[in-house]
Amino acid sequence: MARLARLIFVASGIAFAIWLLPASVHIVDWTADGPMRVALLAPPWKLSVALAIATVAVAAVVITATGSASYRYQLLLSGTVLSPLALLWLWLIPYLPWIPDRAPALLVLAGPLRWGVVALALCGSGTAIIAGWTRGPAATMWLPGRRTVFAVSLALYLFFGLWSASAVGPGADEPHYLVITQSLLRDHDLAIENNHARGDYHEYFDGELRPDFLRRGIDEVIYSIHAPGLPALLVPVYAAAGYKGAVGMLCLLGALAALAVFDLASLIAGPAAALTAWAAVCLTVPFVPHSWLIFPEIPGALLVAWGALWLFAPLPARASTWLRRGAALAVLPWLHTKFVILLAAMVAALFLRLWRTPRAAAALVTPAIISVALWLASFYYLYGAFDPQIPYGDFPKLYVLFSNIPRGLLGLLFDQKFGLLMYAPAYLAAVAGLWMMLRRQDLRLVALALLATVAAFVTSSTRMYMWWGGSSAPARFLVPILPLLAPMIAIAFQSLRPAGRTACALLLAVSVAVAAAGVIAPERFMLFSAPHGFANMADAMQGAAPLAYLLPTFTEGEVREPLALLAPWAIAALLALVVVALAARLKDRSTGFAAAAAGLVTFAIGGAVLAGAPAAPAQRRATALRGRFDLMRAVDGSSLRGLDYARRVRLNERQVTAMTGVNLSRAAGELIDDPPRLAGPFNLSAGRFEATIAFDGTTTIGGTALVILGEGLPIAHGDVIAGRETRLTFSLPVDSDVWVAVSDPALAKSAVQVGLTADSIVPLHDRPRVNVHAIEPAGGRSDAYIIYADGDTYPEGGVFWTRGARAGTVFVAPAGASTLTLTLHVGPVGGPVRVTVDGNDRSVTMSPGQTRDVDVPLPPGARLIPILVQASGEFRPSDHEPGSTDRRWLGCQVRVGLR
Repeated sequence: MARLARLIFVASGIAFAIWLLPASVHIVDWTADGPMRVALLAPPWKLSVALAIATVAVAAVVITATGSASYRYQLLLSGTVLSPLALLWLWLIPYLPWIPDRAPALLVLAGPLRWGVVALALCGSGTAIIAGWTRGPAATMWLPGRRTVFAVSLALYLFFGLWSASAVGPGADEPHYLVITQSLLRDHDLAIENNHARGDYHEYFDGELRPDFLRRGIDEVIYSIHAPGLPALLVPVYAAAGYKGAVGMLCLLGALAALAVFDLASLIAGPAAALTAWAAVCLTVPFVPHSWLIFPEIPGALLVAWGALWLFAPLPARASTWLRRGAALAVLPWLHTKFVILLAAMVAALFLRLWRTPRAAAALVTPAIISVALWLASFYYLYGAFDPQIPYGDFPKLYVLFSNIPRGLLGLLFDQKFGLLMYAPAYLAAVAGLWMMLRRQDLRLVALALLATVAAFVTSSTRMYMWWGGSSAPARFLVPILPLLAPMIAIAFQSLRPAGRTACALLLAVSVAVAAAGVIAPERFMLFSAPHGFANMADAMQGAAPLAYLLPTFTEGEVREPLALLAPWAIAALLALVVVALAARLKDRSTGFAAAAAGLVTFAIGGAVLAGAPAAPAQRRATALRGRFDLMRAVDGSSLRGLDYARRVRLNERQVTAMTGVNLSRAAGELIDDPPRLAGPFNLSAGRFEATIAFDGTTTIGGTALVILGEGLPIAHGDVIAGRETRLTFSLPVDSDVWVAVSDPALAKSAVQVGLTADSIVPLHDRPRVNVHAIEPAGGRSDAYIIYADGDTYPEGGVFWTRGARAGTVFVAPAGASTLTLTLHVGPVGGPVRVTVDGNDRSVTMSPGQTRDVDVPLPPGARLIPILVQASGEFRPSDHEPGSTDRRWLGCQVRVGLR
């Protein structure tokens, strides 16, 4: 009977999850009584069908398995395989009538993170299947070796690195390291002023890049604030392959660091634990994405990993070997000034191992002494003083202080934008591993050496006020010391009990998933948040919940407020640890998944409940405004039914649409101070809308009110009449960003309120899925647009060129036109031109310089017409037109006409 009840419980959870697949929940208002939620749910009859199917499935399992001697059937009947799927009941929590109002962070379970629940459940089922089907003495498993680890690391880093390089290009300090590389390559010096003046950086960076310096050197020469070690390493590859060659070089160094991490962990705990340590360090943030970013951290991590490996490995007798190793470590201060601490720590630890062999010890120390002497001399040569801090001017005196250490340490670990544990909780295993190493006599001294190195480097790094390193990915400053944590992680995976190992494995899976989510779409900058504000990852994952307001951030300078936000999550983590420990003591120890999953659920739900709701009224108001726009984008006509939790009533489609309206006031600080723009950008769904602007009543200034689409396309305008509210109606063919603006900055200052309401919303299932890159007017018709759907076109105001021989895709909103005319023109390179309109082939063959019209009749009521154009050849105008500076590779020009 217990087995049957378990199966029914699991099957019902699956049925509810299927019913909730299209559902969503939104906070649309937040009063003193709490948040007001609106849910969009599938019709109840669909839930009835899902429950009926689940009942039939349970009956089939019971009938099939009852009386069967097959272990696999009995395993299924026992519920061992299906039990983890009971986690799908978590999907129902955001739709309950009371709890989510008291703990709104629970609404994350209705957002993208709900798929994490599915992944967790499937992992549990898969673990049970593997454990059940491999009963008895297990054959020796094949484990990947060193070559596989290196090859997989290099392949992943190259794939995502080159993808990021193509989609985003270098950012933050990366271009400055490349400028130094160019100066070394072309001028054979470190003076960068002439390189900036020539615009050498335009080879890889759009826009203007100013020299990054704080103090001029001798004779007023500008030297970069960044160390020359990494640029010197990049000179050969940049000479051969430019920016992408430099990215490839960093990927190679990252893969070598990954190999060293694996070798180090394997020496300590064997190959199986080494694989988990490798994944925990090298496949998670911050190794991802720093393994392909042009920063000195990854080369530093490689050298530190080698140093730690030499500390554990058998000692070679030859002095020449230690001379080479000492020379490698001696590079560290040339990569970054603060890396001199790592050099001292590594050399000191190795020297203690070598003190019985004086020749080897001397060979190790000599390159380090020479390197440090030359390093100090370089500052005297460039700046006139033997002071490594002199390039930074007065910055160290003002911003590198011991008083910054508590804030920096907390931030590097727990900040929502840059904290290590926020993006890679797998590193919690290092804490357990360190404790185990300290308890083992054979590893105690080595553990103390690793701990001392980590402590010294973290102390030095967190003295800096800007502990997050500017515009960078999370925990950048910790990257060089992360290989030192690999032995601790390996020991934890080797020595913990099954429940503890499973908990660490789940944390590792979460960490790898976060890293994958951060790099899968580089243009979304999931791992590159603005220093002041909220984490891009939290914004994307929180759904309707105000999660970003409930997570700490230590970049604002104050510690007390973020500590208060951190406290409930820390308490929840302790509760989760207790739950895992208690669950591990239960009699059923076939797997530790149940204990680990219970701990993870305790942390998530407990943290959400203890965190409560945002305290600031502005944060609650912002959450409600975001909820209204999210509700707008989720509207799906009659396919989903609205439910108002505050009034306990169902809502029809018109009532749901009315709830998406917003009003922003100057009194609440919600209008932007960037005249003539007043409010936005509003991410609206396809549909028809009305914008209203109210003024303070005292203005006599005339002007025009505007709705601006994207970056500057006016799609609605109207005259402003003193003392009257201005109303503007407009339509959108696709989901788009719009601004509300006025024509005069003085008029903008008199605006007191901006409203936006939807007259009609295109249902979600009918809404075109278009990744909008740009929008332009089309054919001179009102409400007719060209929507550019990729980066393979060059928009030029109703006319566009395809990018070389690539296929460019656009969508045309014809606004009732009956005929679409495409005027094609090719430059000096003719040939076949592939043209596809709404799935129909309209390809033509054109002579060099030819212009040709292609007329396409449009069906009545056509909303959006996809067009693909691809030329067979490409050219650069600067190669064919005297005086042209246009060096773009172009294919075919397309002019869109409508009639």
